[in-house]
Amino acid sequence: MSVAMSNTTLAQNAAEEPVFEEVIVTGSRIARDEFSSASPISTFDATELTNAGVTSVDDFLKDIPAFTGFQLGSTTNNGNNGAKMVDLRGLGIKRTLVLINGRRQVGSFIGGNSDVGAVDMNSIPMALVKRIEVLKDGASTAYGSDALSGVVNVILQDDYEGFEVSADYGAGTENWDAENWSVSALGGVSSDRGNFTASMQYTTQKEIKQDSRSWAEFGLYPTLDAATDKFVPQQLGSSNSRRIRGLSQGALDAIVAAGGPNTGNYIVDAGTGVVRAFTGTDTYNYSAVNALVTPNERWQFATTGHYDLVDDSSVGSLEAYMETSYTKRESHQRLAPDASFGVTPSFNGHWNDLVPSSNPFNPFGDNAAGPDGILGNADDLNPWGISGEDVRINRRFVESGGRLFRQSASTFRMVAGLRGDIKDNLSWDASYTFADNEMSNETKFYHRFDRWEIAVDPALCAANTACTAAGLLNPFGDYGSISEDQMTFLAADSLKDLFLNRMHQWQFNLTGDTEGMLELPGGPIGWAIGFENRTESAEFKPDEFIGGGLTTGGASSPLDGEQSVKEYYAEFLMPILADAAFAKDLSLEASIRHSNYSTAAGKTTNYRVGLNYAPIDDVRFRAVYSTGFRAPNIVEAQEGGTVSNFPVFEDPCEFYNRRTDANENLAANCLADGFGPDFEWGFQWQAQVDQTTNPDLKPEESRSITLGAVFTPTALPNLSVSVDYWNIKVDNFIQVINYNDIIRTCYNAADRSTTPACQVFSSGLNGRDAADQGGPDIANIPLNNLGKLETDGVDVNVNYHHDLNSEVVTGLNANISTTWMNSRKETFPLIGTRERIGTAAGAAIFPEWRMTTSLGLEGENWYVTWDTRYIGKTLDDYRPAQLTDDNVAEAVWYHDLTASYSYKDTTLTLGINNLTNVEPPRFHSAFNANTEPGTYDVIGRRVWAKVTKKF
Repeated sequence: MSVAMSNTTLAQNAAEEPVFEEVIVTGSRIARDEFSSASPISTFDATELTNAGVTSVDDFLKDIPAFTGFQLGSTTNNGNNGAKMVDLRGLGIKRTLVLINGRRQVGSFIGGNSDVGAVDMNSIPMALVKRIEVLKDGASTAYGSDALSGVVNVILQDDYEGFEVSADYGAGTENWDAENWSVSALGGVSSDRGNFTASMQYTTQKEIKQDSRSWAEFGLYPTLDAATDKFVPQQLGSSNSRRIRGLSQGALDAIVAAGGPNTGNYIVDAGTGVVRAFTGTDTYNYSAVNALVTPNERWQFATTGHYDLVDDSSVGSLEAYMETSYTKRESHQRLAPDASFGVTPSFNGHWNDLVPSSNPFNPFGDNAAGPDGILGNADDLNPWGISGEDVRINRRFVESGGRLFRQSASTFRMVAGLRGDIKDNLSWDASYTFADNEMSNETKFYHRFDRWEIAVDPALCAANTACTAAGLLNPFGDYGSISEDQMTFLAADSLKDLFLNRMHQWQFNLTGDTEGMLELPGGPIGWAIGFENRTESAEFKPDEFIGGGLTTGGASSPLDGEQSVKEYYAEFLMPILADAAFAKDLSLEASIRHSNYSTAAGKTTNYRVGLNYAPIDDVRFRAVYSTGFRAPNIVEAQEGGTVSNFPVFEDPCEFYNRRTDANENLAANCLADGFGPDFEWGFQWQAQVDQTTNPDLKPEESRSITLGAVFTPTALPNLSVSVDYWNIKVDNFIQVINYNDIIRTCYNAADRSTTPACQVFSSGLNGRDAADQGGPDIANIPLNNLGKLETDGVDVNVNYHHDLNSEVVTGLNANISTTWMNSRKETFPLIGTRERIGTAAGAAIFPEWRMTTSLGLEGENWYVTWDTRYIGKTLDDYRPAQLTDDNVAEAVWYHDLTASYSYKDTTLTLGINNLTNVEPPRFHSAFNANTEPGTYDVIGRRVWAKVTKKF
């Protein structure tokens, strides 16, 4: 994958005697030559996207070193709904602003509907992309909310002439799978007064499951190797899970008295039919049926146009312009079968995994102790003689084949505007943007809590005609013990959630300079002022069963909200010196923006100051200080909203005697709950966490500092080197405290009864004991402005081109792009400050080092490139390093090859990505496929081809 970087902040070589054209660069409204911005901007043209062999913008961006953290795409199965989103600097997808031609695109819902503010990159019309500009600096004074880490600005073709069609195909070579196709057309016509350009594209990505790759086929949990006293990854091996728990303390004592094990967890052995202790090998392997690459199908149509209404030098000019785009997307995700997971009493005050003692299949029930029981003689099936017990069972409904989440989404965007010049140094631009994103999410194969209660209770089932016809449920049996009729009775009908996001944006900008009125030694002062009025609305209609929390999918609240903002800005570019001794260029940039929200976000004012200093042609120094903000999105700021999540419980009591990061309170608290120093949990347990919204949220506030230097030595033409240090601090961070961080803090407390971290659980820590292992009861965790985040690092970019005096090979190109993250500190109440650099946790990864390189040769009608991608090693945050050395996700280095040849009007491009078929590193905390699929290559070696014909 080619990600060779064209850094527009690098000055042209003096030997070329360049003629600079003034343009609007990302992050500013003032026209200037594209090499003089104080902020670092990287530009990638359409050819570079072609060379990468990608069919969407996000697949290209995620391999750029500055993009890290949580990248959402087609390889994100669990927690996604087909959206594709990018994360610059690892601050989160909501803090990277995505623009199209310098204007906003409507946001999209993802996952648990809490990230409504992020743009789905599926909506970018790939066939119409002219170039992509990535501003790696805060830009709130230019664009308002969300640009804390930077801006991705997609520039569309607006001057294309002719017609071309393209087709491409790619597939993984391991099983010749993960196929993708794309067909597109691009055409444009021009006259002396304007241009109209249009594109159409169809793209499809085929699905592959995790069992297609050996490293993803089995889920992982860590277990202690007695021989080495270290943790090693253990595979989840069972095709089903029927863990029986919830026995009374009296029953457990009786089992021990009869010589049985008091584990609190039992199972009816599938081979013998005898109740025995539940072990780690009985845990369900959820990975095999999960999707590794999710299918995605897109239809896109887009246009741009502009037409001169007036072009008279005596009175000025007037131009009308427009943009339209429409994307239709079909996608789905596939997860392991639904299960009876009793997290908390949630239906009629009953556990949703409860099986009463009256159920004749209950091995500890009313009939279990005598020979008349359906299970047979108690001495054979229940050797401890226990009876009369209601039990709870964690049973996967493997007979359903798995859960399916299917989306149908459409995004429409339209821009209409007028712009013109008044005299030579005064320009204006007025525009209106409308965009909306609509999506339906259909969920299949969830079961209903009310039907479960009927299906396992003989009396209730007998009173229900449908249940009587299907038959009383036996959840203790192995695969196939639940019939198709019983699954039909249990299952909720197809559940459909509806989502709508809509945006109206009005803008007016006036730009000019002070030529003839006020001029500094370096020239006239450039200025820009403007006004923006933006209204955003969001609507979420959950299915009645999901909204009521009547399925294991968790509860979600309906939403119908709106917010508006009025903003004013001013920007100045002051050329202090130019072409002076030791001051080839010295200029100061300053801007300010005031925003007034209709919600509790209220008013905020932000500013930016930048300095550019080039003592000679060969070197330029730059510095920027800016403040920024992110207003709470509509979902975050709604009143009474709830979204359920299901994080994996990480037990702090597991092998606590080996944890050097724990204090003496941990041991005391774990002992108090009945857990000994060598306790090993060994299972994966998901807790239900209710995330609640907050209408009183205030904006996040940021402070960014960027210091850099650009070197373009005249003694070595066509070489450019840039080095930039960046530091970003975010206060009032809107976040829910991590569930497992709260648990760890609680267990390290001297007095759990008064520790705030222990009070967020809805029913305290009851039920959390060795007799009934599992995570604490459901927690109600509100969104709040409670955190701080600070990150810093260094970007280094090297570009070199060398002309070769050969008839065959005419040039050599080389590029190195590196990001070193020095620190990423998160500070939250209850848990304090944590350093996340070099760690991987769940769905986010923060390697210290990332790098891409590119080396290419070119001729008159051909080129070949060899590209590499490096991702440094990280430590798995699931188990702290104090426990083991085996939680390292090792560094990976990918190699890609691309070759292109043009003959007349036809161009053929071939590529191989991940040439050496490197597998991604595995780590326990990974939320998808034992790795972080948004960062690492999960397909393996992939070959692709693209052909373009121009007419």
